Amino acid sequence: MRRPGGWREIVVLATPVVISKLSFTTMGLVDTAMVGRLGPEAQGAVGLATTFMFTLYVFGLGLIGVVNTYVAQYHGSGRPRACGRILGQGLRLAVISGAITFGLLMVSAPLGHRVGLDPQVADLGYRYMFFRCLGIAGVFGYWAYNGYLEGLGDTRTPMKITMVANVINIELDIILIFGAGPIPAMGVDGAGLATALSNLFMLGCFAWVVHAPRSKYHAFGSTLLGEPLSWPIVRRMLRVGLPMGVQFFFEVGAFLVITVVIGLLGAVELAANQVAIRLMSISFMTAWGISVAATTLVGRHQGEGEPGLAMAAGWRAIGLMGLISLGCAALFAGLPRPLADLFSPYPEVAAMAAGLLLYAAVFQMIDAFNMVSYGALRGAGDTRYPMWLTIGAGWLLGIPAVYLLAIPGGLGVAGAWIGMMVMMTVQGGLMLLRFASGRWKEFTVVDDDLPELDLVVAVAAPSLDQRVRRPA
Repeated sequence: MRRPGGWREIVVLATPVVISKLSFTTMGLVDTAMVGRLGPEAQGAVGLATTFMFTLYVFGLGLIGVVNTYVAQYHGSGRPRACGRILGQGLRLAVISGAITFGLLMVSAPLGHRVGLDPQVADLGYRYMFFRCLGIAGVFGYWAYNGYLEGLGDTRTPMKITMVANVINIELDIILIFGAGPIPAMGVDGAGLATALSNLFMLGCFAWVVHAPRSKYHAFGSTLLGEPLSWPIVRRMLRVGLPMGVQFFFEVGAFLVITVVIGLLGAVELAANQVAIRLMSISFMTAWGISVAATTLVGRHQGEGEPGLAMAAGWRAIGLMGLISLGCAALFAGLPRPLADLFSPYPEVAAMAAGLLLYAAVFQMIDAFNMVSYGALRGAGDTRYPMWLTIGAGWLLGIPAVYLLAIPGGLGVAGAWIGMMVMMTVQGGLMLLRFASGRWKEFTVVDDDLPELDLVVAVAAPSLDQRVRRPA
């Protein structure tokens, strides 16, 4: 028999997630690249707006990420139709989170005129955000469905949907930005609208896959969406999800502040830092995928009441990512200048970025252990400790260390990366120790008082490897 949580299962789960997240991230990059033909003001506005939107998105996305944890544990506990209730309540959280995020974006976007931005850049950025926010329901709804499918162990479906959505986004960008036939050129407005329509397309695809009449997910309660908001269920979900949302927000916020500090050093330093970060995304996205696999497998085994199997699956995921990060470190340290030249045509930027890749080689190894350890803890429902650890490491240690080493210390952008390495060493080391301690084995999100909607509780959750019949 295949060993549960083995190497092959981790790779099978993780690979589609890596491709899916890269595809989702590509939408913003394509918009930025396309509008580059409209001029530097338009490109700068879209890039800045994308970063600003993501900063406000992450709290809601982190909150909705709890769907993965709950579905994985209820699936493992043999209560498949409870997974449908979690999806239904998760979609309601997505609607609430999306509405709040939309309001915050619309209220805060005009502030660009008050913080010294070029008026044209501020205006273009606001317009791009307005049109892109028309598809905000697609973003948050996609995230809820994505967590549901990942919790059930289906990572291929999200990959396929996001890849198709990216092709559609590129085609819509060409048509709406530059015009085609009777459709006038919309400029940055068209870029935002193209991404909004692509996000709504993804939402429609997920809804069809999960709720279609002959869908294999009917046995998992995917049709149970008509019930009203259930506060007892939502309250339990918030208990685990709120720390995740807070952690994501402060983590992204810390790196945003660090980027601003590096920007104070000069344009070349900022550009070199972005090149190093972009290259490091190779390791980051891989770690993200394996982290999701760890969340799914640890959650499933926790739901089965098998913490030993959960521990083994988590260690295998951490070990696999450790080997991959070693390969990335060798790549960054062995070919720093050729890699930097791929992303920057300017010799001074490429030279500085090549030097930063030596720091990135070490940083991404530490971050890999941090991300996968956190994914394993999240699968168990242990989210408060990672939240406080991330806030403390980022805001009490990381930001001060980056500033002191980079500016008063005179080490420049290299000092900033040393400060980030100190921050990640503390955060990653303590995250790994938390998993190794086994304290998370005490956590579970499976509540015996969550009512099932079917009369018979299944002994084992249906397998997604074969189509299951809808219960009568």
